[in-house]
Amino acid sequence: MTGAAGYPLSVAVTERAPDSQPLTDRATGGKCRDVFAQLPSAVSVITTDGAHGPAGMTASAVCSLSVDPPLILVCIANRSRTLGHILGHATFAVNVLREDQAEVAKAFADPGTGQHNRFAAASCHREAGALLLENCAAHLVCDVQDVHPGGDHTIVIGRIRSLGASRVRPLIWHGRRFRALS
Repeated sequence: MTGAAGYPLSVAVTERAPDSQPLTDRATGGKCRDVFAQLPSAVSVITTDGAHGPAGMTASAVCSLSVDPPLILVCIANRSRTLGHILGHATFAVNVLREDQAEVAKAFADPGTGQHNRFAAASCHREAGALLLENCAAHLVCDVQDVHPGGDHTIVIGRIRSLGASRVRPLIWHGRRFRALS
């Protein structure tokens, strides 16, 4: 038997390991959140600056999409106030946080914190039409290329215009808490 790309499919079926949990739970919102919490991810702050001023939010659903053309994928909650700013300005930055920037992540994650107060938590500068937070692990400046519905989130695909990275450890989100790589 071969898969879609013509690669041979070979599956070895074994008994379930005694310490694993059976997959019998329905995919409810709470169960999905519990399982998604086990997916470690880098923590980023997504920023933009447009006619209505700066806006930003913490995101962990960010991933590389393509090298040619250079694309990144960001998933933003439909209820996020920052989403409208990003779509209105059509330019945004992905600021990948360093392992010692958990307080910055918390400031940008709190829905009760106004945009002005969020930016008080970190120094930033304007570059290439976007707001870049200082001293991050990496930066990507993007133009919105496409937008897709994704349930309770909106999937924003950004075409990367400029980027940079330093050789520092990123902040990780896993198990509903911030962690560092060891």
